[in-house]
Amino acid sequence: MKLKELREYAHMTQKQLAEKIGNVQRNISNWENGTSEPDLATVIKLAELFNVSTDELLGKEGHLLYFKENDYYSNLFSRSSKGSEIMTYVSMMTEEEQNALLTLLKGAFERS
Repeated sequence: MKLKELREYAHMTQKQLAEKIGNVQRNISNWENGTSEPDLATVIKLAELFNVSTDELLGKEGHLLYFKENDYYSNLFSRSSKGSEIMTYVSMMTEEEQNALLTLLKGAFERS
């Protein structure tokens, strides 16, 4: 399971992740060190939170799906601390939330 890798990429502590998914830090630790596994509903929550497929979360694919379509921009953003923080939050959004953010940003630039 790539949970630790995804959590660290998102700059979250185990406690922060546990709070986001309504769980406890001890379970996050156990999942990351392989002593137990989350149930299916939790796997789905985690995959949605990190914007990856369940296969990716479970280590079934060879690469991370972060910003797959916009890899150039994610690399560009990650060069600054603000850009990295923005990409972290965007990676945790649902597709619907990302579309709403894009609409908001487009509107802001059209007004200027």
